[in-house]
Amino acid sequence: MRALTLVVAFLAACGVPQAGFAAAEDVTCTPSAPTINFGPYDVLSGSVLDAAGSFTVTCTHNKSTTITATYTAKLAIAPARQMAPPAGADRVSYNLYVDAARTQPWGDGTAATFTIGGTVTMNGAVSVTDAPKNFYGRISPGGQDVSAASPGPAPTTYSQSLTITVSCTPTPPC
Repeated sequence: MRALTLVVAFLAACGVPQAGFAAAEDVTCTPSAPTINFGPYDVLSGSVLDAAGSFTVTCTHNKSTTITATYTAKLAIAPARQMAPPAGADRVSYNLYVDAARTQPWGDGTAATFTIGGTVTMNGAVSVTDAPKNFYGRISPGGQDVSAASPGPAPTTYSQSLTITVSCTPTPPC
């Protein structure tokens, strides 16, 4: 049995305004940088391995008015979702989803992918963190590119970093 420890780390991208955003309102929304840890996985077992994670989005407003920001959290659909060891060519493929049933792939909203959204109301010049948003991961058997001589002594940690990009739109328009 070859045990692999599988971890996906996320980087946070600064808030990006969408169309209709007025810079005078100075609203930014930034995601936390979560990790999803699949734990040990035996590539020869032929079984599915599921994991779950969550992240939060913090929106900041620097005016004394009350404003609601609606945000969308996206993941790029490229590169392929493949975790790699610290060295070597082995790869473990996986996917991330916005639903617990793992039927809606998390992406940028194109090519049959879905995004995660939320709304934050800020009363005055404050920072507000929205409730945690869940996401789900799955490693499916078959097609995994892991050799019997995978690098390093077991368990080997495979990882990939992904960037969550958040865009926001204040309402009412400023």
